[in-house]
Amino acid sequence: MLERIKNIATITYIEGLSILRDKTLAALVLGSVFIYLAGFGLVYKSAILFDIPVAVVDQDQSYTSRGLVAKIANNPKLKVVYESNSPVNTEKLLQAEKIRAIFVIPERFEQDIARGQAVKVSVAADGTNLIYTYNLKKAISDLNRSLGTEIMTASLLGAGLDPSSTAQVLKAVDFESQILYNPTNSYINFLFLLLIILALQQTCLLGEGITLSGEKAQGTWTQFALSPLSPWEIFAGKALIYYLAVLFNAAVALLGAFALLKLPVNGSILLLFFTFAVFALSIIGMGFWLSSHCKDSMQATMVISLFNIPMLMGSGLNWPFSSMSSVVKYIAFLFPYTWMAHAARAITLKGAGITLIWPDLAVLAAMAIVFIFGAVKSVDRFICNQKGVSR
Repeated sequence: MLERIKNIATITYIEGLSILRDKTLAALVLGSVFIYLAGFGLVYKSAILFDIPVAVVDQDQSYTSRGLVAKIANNPKLKVVYESNSPVNTEKLLQAEKIRAIFVIPERFEQDIARGQAVKVSVAADGTNLIYTYNLKKAISDLNRSLGTEIMTASLLGAGLDPSSTAQVLKAVDFESQILYNPTNSYINFLFLLLIILALQQTCLLGEGITLSGEKAQGTWTQFALSPLSPWEIFAGKALIYYLAVLFNAAVALLGAFALLKLPVNGSILLLFFTFAVFALSIIGMGFWLSSHCKDSMQATMVISLFNIPMLMGSGLNWPFSSMSSVVKYIAFLFPYTWMAHAARAITLKGAGITLIWPDLAVLAAMAIVFIFGAVKSVDRFICNQKGVSR
């Protein structure tokens, strides 16, 4: 028994040394936990969602309505970033995600309250992100409960209402909510499409990384180094099959999701697929470039898998950007998935066209160029190393 323990300890010691000799592997095995701890901490640092950007349309412009505007602005969950007396352009701001809800105070708000009539304050909320939706509902509920506070009571008394009737009239003021873009608060609409895109991305990256780094470790890349082919030709030939495969898988997965699960497509499915095609170019280039820095398929798998959770956390898939640390936001902007996720939600749920998602497309195209250039340079460097040439 003692001998077996010694043998196991010896093997463990040798394996530990082999991990420590490989600096990349040691960093992945021993350092990844700190990356994830820091990442999760910075993403969810606020724990509670504050300062949701909203617009307030005050069509009454009275003392009482201004008191309600102040009440909305003082709610810690809300941040009034736009005020107007007309709803014109507010829906465009909602669609462009400059705001997440529109509060509309109707005309004759003060007069109707003074007469004891029921008053409805309408609220149109963006339902594409359920985290925002839940917190907006809670903020509206808080406002409903607090309508009898000092500001509103003083407003009613200032309007000449008898103090004994104040409490009765306040019950007639209510917020009427409307959830736009995802009115049923469906988690399938909220998550499923982005999870499909994430799965397609990871399948592509892992397939590319395992194959390319494995071939390099086996020495099969030497034939390319000794051939007259240019680095661009080698990259295009190796990457094209992965690009066609991921486009085929995307077409099948997206059509299946829309046909079988009835995911909403309020925008152009062709625009969505074109955006995905640009996104696919960027991840093909990124996968090739990452693989070029890995010595074998095991290392490539670990490196690519390490990127998975940071990309997921920073994309805004399950937690809004507004409550993330600035550090996480800037890191997330470096990942193609962040921009693809935003464009996919905008097209399918909001019916966004090219005028709204062109920044996403432009960034994805720029990333594709940068990553492909880096991948081609890595091929060129490998060829030079094999031939003993310096450039």
